[in-house]
Amino acid sequence: MEAHLLADEAGYALGIQKTNGGGEDKRAGDKHQRFKNLIKDFLAWDGLTDPSLREALGWLMSALDRPDISTDSRIGEILSKDWVSFKPEEGPLAGQHLFEHELAKAYWIEVMQARCAPGEKKSKRIVNGQCATCGGNDLPLIGKIPLGVKLAGVTPLHSLNADAFTSFQSGAGNFKKAHLGLCFTCGDTASRAFNYLSQSERHRKTLTYDKDKRDSLANQFALFWLKAPAPVMVGEMEIKLDDLDARLGTILTEVHSKDVAPQATLSQLADLLKLPWVPKDAALRLDDYGFYLAVLSPNVGRIALREWIADSLEKIKGRLSVFLESTRIVTPWGDASRPFSIAALLQASESKNPNFTRGLLRTAYLGHPPPAGLLAAAVNAFRNPNTLQDPKEAWRQHALASLFKLVLYFGTKEVDAMSEHDPDNRSPAYLCGTLLAILEEAQQVSHYIKHKSRLDTTIVNRFYGSTSTAPGVNFGGLIRLAATAHLPDAGKELNVLVENVMTKLDEVGGFPDILTLAQQAEFGLGFYHQRAKFRAGRPVKNKQTEGDQQ
Repeated sequence: MEAHLLADEAGYALGIQKTNGGGEDKRAGDKHQRFKNLIKDFLAWDGLTDPSLREALGWLMSALDRPDISTDSRIGEILSKDWVSFKPEEGPLAGQHLFEHELAKAYWIEVMQARCAPGEKKSKRIVNGQCATCGGNDLPLIGKIPLGVKLAGVTPLHSLNADAFTSFQSGAGNFKKAHLGLCFTCGDTASRAFNYLSQSERHRKTLTYDKDKRDSLANQFALFWLKAPAPVMVGEMEIKLDDLDARLGTILTEVHSKDVAPQATLSQLADLLKLPWVPKDAALRLDDYGFYLAVLSPNVGRIALREWIADSLEKIKGRLSVFLESTRIVTPWGDASRPFSIAALLQASESKNPNFTRGLLRTAYLGHPPPAGLLAAAVNAFRNPNTLQDPKEAWRQHALASLFKLVLYFGTKEVDAMSEHDPDNRSPAYLCGTLLAILEEAQQVSHYIKHKSRLDTTIVNRFYGSTSTAPGVNFGGLIRLAATAHLPDAGKELNVLVENVMTKLDEVGGFPDILTLAQQAEFGLGFYHQRAKFRAGRPVKNKQTEGDQQ
């Protein structure tokens, strides 16, 4: 690592060897020499025209050349990684950090331009050319980004590690390891902008992260921002631009947690998206606003760009509204429907596939079809007995039903109707799921009449998996059981419901022998909708909490 000018870690600035862990930095002597050599080069620089600064640097060099500088009692308890800077106590520059002097800044830019120049370490030379970003001519081009960026640790922003990727030619001829014609100023600006976004809670969301595998491509981070020339009026309300950024990112990371109070931000966003958005400046259109999102992964010391989304705010607004309405579904207790975020859907399905994350991002922000492979994970998670029966897992059941709806009906006219029970649905799979929920309710009512209590374990625990895959084989026995043990005590309403569903099934060809994966998801929706409809009629005091409802 190279030394910094006039401000650096104590190992460089003072030659301090003692580390935070109580050991010693064996390279402190070499680091300190590099720090002093940089100041000597500054003293020899033609642009050093301020005599006061030259005098202060001379004093500093005489102090740093002392062999006992690292043990000077005036330094105190400083460790090798502590940062140190210098400022005179007397003279024209008294009280001013030397690294903040305008000439120090100018020289440091020249040093960094040389360090970032293309070529191998020992053969670096400043090469001027046209910058592909700003378009400027005769600018110093770089072979690496001046400032390390922070994502999961400090990482290079670029990945041009083979000659095949460095074919850019400048007016000065060919050179290796160039950054494709990027000038020093643009490279510095890009890295600083990246660090601002990556360290901002408003602009960065962690999609997936394994702290034990920091350099794994499975780790994914989203950085997003707006190109917003003026505030936006949403209905009668002015939305600050930073607040608008945060709202558009809500769809990424609102997850279920028993330790976090319910959040209404996603539903609020869905409501805001239904309102007209108008730039406060009448000369602008919403198409003049841009939304940008990058999905990034650390990969063996470099940053890999996994996904890039860029479009006008007008189009993004419409697609997000469609996505949220496609995930909106009634709660397991028949309460008002609510939408789900990408993070909550993936959390419920327990899927670790990073491609599903990016696929749902494309669905939400670009309007692409949902990733079909996600349906298998959702179906498997939904049929888990704990998901179906444990009140603490009701949030998962809710999110998985939302995922069924999204994958099956995104972009179709049925998407609104499938937010709750649809009495006009004639899908055999949906009707079979509805029938299982009716038979479970008959069992519950019958047991309550006889024992004044409801069952924690019902026929669903034993038969959901088999009936949702092969209803033709399994429903006959369940119907016979209900006819003799449950329906006689369950009342007229449930008996009529059974007859109505059976009639509809006869009209569409009877019980299917085998259900495909998509049909199993339809079965799950029919079961979920009908069960929620039953629960909606119960007094609130008898409802179990929805796993600390979100």
